[in-house]
Amino acid sequence: MNIFHLFLLLMVIVITTSEGKQGADVAIRRDVVKRSLIPADSLRPLRRTKRRWVLTTFVLKENDGGKFPKVAGDLFNDQAVNMSIKYLISGPGVDVAPEIGLFTIDDQTGRVFVHRTIDREKTPLFVICFDAAERSTGLIVDRSLIFNIEVEDVNDNIPVFTKPVYEISMKETGNLDNPIMQVMADDYDKQGTPNAEVTYSVLTVMPALPSVKFTIDPKHGLIRGQGCLNYETANVIKIIVGARDGGEPSLSSTATVILQIKDGNNHLPVLPTPNYNLTVKEGEVIKELLRIKVEDKDLPHTPAWQAKFKLLTGNENNNYNLTTDPITNEGVLDIIKPLDFEGTPYKTLQISVENEEPLFVCDKTKLRLSTSPALSNGTITILVKDINDAPIFHPPSQTVREKEGLKSGTVITKVNATDPDKVPNKIRYKIGHDPAGWVTVDELTGEVKTVQVLDRESPEVKGNLYTVVVLAVDDGEPPQTGSSTVSLYLSDLNDNIPKLVTPYVEQCESLSKQPFTVQAEDSDIDPFSGPFTFELGDTSRALQETWKVGRSTGDSVELSMLQNMPRGNYTVPLTIFDRQGSGSTQTLYVRICACPDGVTCEKMQPPEHYMGGGAIGIIFAALLLFLLALCLLMCFVCSSGKKQRGAFLPYDEGNQTLIKYNEEGGSVLSQTSPAVLVANGNGNMEFMTKDKGAVGHPAPIQRVQSEFWERNGAGMFAAGSKQTQVMPISHLALCWPYTKIQAEPTTYRPF
Repeated sequence: MNIFHLFLLLMVIVITTSEGKQGADVAIRRDVVKRSLIPADSLRPLRRTKRRWVLTTFVLKENDGGKFPKVAGDLFNDQAVNMSIKYLISGPGVDVAPEIGLFTIDDQTGRVFVHRTIDREKTPLFVICFDAAERSTGLIVDRSLIFNIEVEDVNDNIPVFTKPVYEISMKETGNLDNPIMQVMADDYDKQGTPNAEVTYSVLTVMPALPSVKFTIDPKHGLIRGQGCLNYETANVIKIIVGARDGGEPSLSSTATVILQIKDGNNHLPVLPTPNYNLTVKEGEVIKELLRIKVEDKDLPHTPAWQAKFKLLTGNENNNYNLTTDPITNEGVLDIIKPLDFEGTPYKTLQISVENEEPLFVCDKTKLRLSTSPALSNGTITILVKDINDAPIFHPPSQTVREKEGLKSGTVITKVNATDPDKVPNKIRYKIGHDPAGWVTVDELTGEVKTVQVLDRESPEVKGNLYTVVVLAVDDGEPPQTGSSTVSLYLSDLNDNIPKLVTPYVEQCESLSKQPFTVQAEDSDIDPFSGPFTFELGDTSRALQETWKVGRSTGDSVELSMLQNMPRGNYTVPLTIFDRQGSGSTQTLYVRICACPDGVTCEKMQPPEHYMGGGAIGIIFAALLLFLLALCLLMCFVCSSGKKQRGAFLPYDEGNQTLIKYNEEGGSVLSQTSPAVLVANGNGNMEFMTKDKGAVGHPAPIQRVQSEFWERNGAGMFAAGSKQTQVMPISHLALCWPYTKIQAEPTTYRPF
C-alpha cells in the first residue's frame, strides 16, 4: 500500500495550498463537523499548514453504458503516509440533490465510483467535497477539497424547431427577394460544440414550380425565393426544411412551411363588347341606362378583380355618371343631366376600364409594377330624339323696385321667353302665382301691369318683397310651360298712423301714484315709424290736472295720475305722432280697480238672479188669461154653427189696451252713482258713472262681454239712454221679469 502511495506522489498533478474561506458551503461544513470526534472545548488555535491532495483525472460521460459501479477516478492525501486515514465524500450527487447516491468513495483507497447513467442536459456539473479524517479518532486532518466533476457531452439531442408547422400568407405580387420568413431550431447539447451547431436546408417544395426557387440561409434560417408567384398556378406552396447538427453521428429534424398565396393583379380586365348603340329622348334623366360587362381572370371580389371605369371623352357637360356595381363588377351608365337634341342628335362616349389595384407583370423572373398598361377601351353612341322643350325666360328671374301706392294700370316690367326648339312654337303668357291679385300680364307682349294699388303692409309682402310667378306656355305637342319669378320690392310710404298696441289698461287702486306704460306701433318702417311723440289729446284744464305724459322710450310712454282716482273706468285721449309728424288722437281706457294681492285686479262676479212672488203671480195670471181666451173662442165657434145661414161676423181685432211704459222703476236706475261695472245676468257688463261732471269719463257705458273685459282690462264705452216700450197689456206679464240689481229690489208700478 505504501509503495502505491509513493507512486501516486510521483504522479502528482495538482498541489494546492489555500486558506479556508468563510463562505464555504454550509451544508458540507456541517457534515465535516458532525464527523469530527473532537469536542468543541478541546479545540486549539490552528496553525497555518500546507495540505496536499493528489487526484487522477475524473472521466464521466453522459449516457455511458456498461456495468455499474464504474471507477470515476482516484484521490490521495499525503497525511496517509504518517497515519491511517479515512476518506469522506459529500455534496450533490452524493447526499444532496440532484442525483443523490450517484457517487461513492472507498474510504481506505480513495477510489471514487459512479453507480448509474448520467444525463448531461439535466446535470452538467457536480461540485464534490472530499475530506481526510484520522481513522482511529475521526479527526479531520486536512482541509476539505472541493472538486468540480464535469459530465462529458455526447450528441444525444436532435435539433428541435420552434414550430412543427409554419404558416404565412403573401400576395402573388410580393417581392421574393426579401426574406419571406425565418425558421429556428434549438439543440440541447453542449453549446459551442459541434453537437449543438445547427445547419438549415430546403428539402422539398410542393408543388414543384419551375419558375420559382426557394432557398434558406444555412445559419440563420431565413427563407427567400427567386422568380414570380402565380395564384392561378398554385395558391398553396409547402416547403419542407431540415435542421442538422454537427455531432457524431449527426442528428436532424424537419419542419413544414405552408405559404398561402393571395391573388394579386396580374390580369387586366377586358370588355367583351367594345361598342354600344343606344337611343334616348332629350330631357330625360335615366338611371342605369346601360350595364357594361367586363371579364377578369383574377380572383372575384378582390381589389385585383374589381373594375374601375372611366369616361375618357364625351362628358364635358357632366351629363353622365359611370360607376361599378360591386356585386357583378359591371359598369353602370346613368344620365344625370338631360341631353339636348338642339346641339347634335348623336352623342359619343369613349370609356376605359382598369382595376382598383395596380397591375404587376413578371419580367425575366423579376416582378415589377406596370406604369402604362394597355387598357381595354370601348365606345358608346347615343341617339337623342327631339321632344317639345319648355320656353326659356331671359332673364330667368328679375327684381323690380316700386313704391307702395302705385296706381292700378301701371306697367311695372316686361318678361320675355323664347322657345329652344329648332322650329319655335308660339308662346302665351299668363300669371302663375299672384297671392294678392295685384298684377296681370299681357299674354302676347308679356307686359306686367298692376290691377290694384300696391300696399307694402299687406300680409303677402315678406321683407318688402312681393313675389309674382309668370308662366310662358307654348303650343307644341304636348304643350310645355316655362316660369319666371318677378320679385316686386316695395318701398314704404307714410300711409299709416301710429296706433295703441292695446287701448285697455288696468291699474291697482293702491298703485295709482305709480306710472304705467302705454305702447304704440306703426305698420310703416323707418323713417315713417318710431320713435313716437305722445301728447294728451285734450287741452282742458280738468284733463291736464288729472293725467300726465311722462318719459318716452321710442315706442312707449309713461302715463301718470296726478291725483288719487276712485275705482272706476276712465277714458284718456292720447295723440301719437310718428317721426314725420303724422298722427291721430286715440282713446285709452283705464280701469282703476281693487287688487287683493297688490298686483292683479280682482275679477268681477256676475249678479244673482231670482224671481219674486209678484213675477210668479203675473205668470200665473197670463196663463189664466190665455185659457179664458181659448174657452171664449171655442164657445163662439160652437154657437155660430147653430145659426141657419151663418150670420156675418165682421173682423174684430179685439180691444187691446196699450200702455206707454217709460218709467225707470224707482230711483235706482236714474240715480247718479259711482262708476261701477254691473253684470246683468246674461254674460254682459253695464257701466255706470258717479258724476256727470267727472273728468275723463262719460255717463252710462254700453254693455260689453265680461270675458272680453277680463282679457283686455277694459270695456267699450257709449252714452246711455232710456228706453220706451209700448206693448199689449196681455203680453206685458210675459216680458216683465223682476230683476235684482246690486242687491237692491226694483219697484214697478202695477197696472
